Amino acid sequence: VFDVRCFTSAPGALPVGTFSAEFSWFVGYRWQVVVCGRCQVHLGWLFQGGGGGFFALISNRLRSDDADSPYRA
Repeated sequence: VFDVRCFTSAPGALPVGTFSAEFSWFVGYRWQVVVCGRCQVHLGWLFQGGGGGFFALISNRLRSDDADSPYRA
């Protein structure tokens, strides 16, 4: 079980591997694993579908470097 936050962009997040439609949490969307571009820790997933794409990132794996931004990948 994950608590995720959804973002249209995620600077620092790096999609890896291939897209899969299996067990997608969002109907009509394929997913791809996303890791931190610096340390390679699993951050969440990139979802792509007919309506565009978004990042679903695991809340407790995010940190903030900017006081104006509560989350940053």
